[in-house]
Amino acid sequence: MRISDSFDTMNERLEKFTSFKDHAPKYLSKGVELNPNDNVCMVKTTQPTELNSFSTPAGEGLDYKQWIYTHNLVTTNGDKFYARRICDFTGDGTANDETDFRTAGLYFDHDGITSVNSSILYGCMVLHNNTSALTPAQGNTYSNMTTPLDASTSGSLKNSTMTSRTNTNAGTVNYPRFADSDGDNTGSSANDDDIVTWSYYWLINSFNTESENDIRGGCIVDRAGNATAASGAKLLTQFEFASPFEKTSSDTLKVFVNHKFEGTQGTISD
Repeated sequence: MRISDSFDTMNERLEKFTSFKDHAPKYLSKGVELNPNDNVCMVKTTQPTELNSFSTPAGEGLDYKQWIYTHNLVTTNGDKFYARRICDFTGDGTANDETDFRTAGLYFDHDGITSVNSSILYGCMVLHNNTSALTPAQGNTYSNMTTPLDASTSGSLKNSTMTSRTNTNAGTVNYPRFADSDGDNTGSSANDDDIVTWSYYWLINSFNTESENDIRGGCIVDRAGNATAASGAKLLTQFEFASPFEKTSSDTLKVFVNHKFEGTQGTISD
């Protein structure tokens, strides 16, 4: 055996290194780091239908994760929400409590607190699969998204095998939070005390788009106690993906929205 046969060439070493990057969430592709402005992180996990009977790109019987990124726009109402959340009192000096958020239509982070209202149908994320992108704007409300999201239209994530509003998710328990330590969330970490993370999760059987238009974008909205948000309901944020993508009957879906507070500018990064 020649000595050279026992060593990788420089190209082989580089290929091994860049292949490692393929599996590291902070890299979008070989040698291409993630754009820090892409603060919406969607993780699609393809699961084998039966152990060792369905092969994913990760290997036979193994889950396969894909990270899909975009950036969001915090609306004017979203700015108001964050400003009110840090205040103990309203403009006239009275205590600022959960009822004020419900009255203002800014209850984006409601988690089922029954002392305010017996309904848990408040803040949620809604995905849409409209054939055209819906342009985010600071003044947008749910009226800018009602048509593609309404359950009676072709733009809804609903068909004969789905239940109504399966594209709606009330949020992961114990979110929003700061310094998110979920390893799937590449937009935050346990050291990021200045980043607020919102998290939403859809199971395999929540919905699929195999016979529907693929997912294109979404929003976080206050439903004000209704199963479906009213047309003028306020949005915390809105986002669109550059290209639509499919959720199959073998996929789970996890979505993180990360809002970083910029101390030097006194703003929230979109």
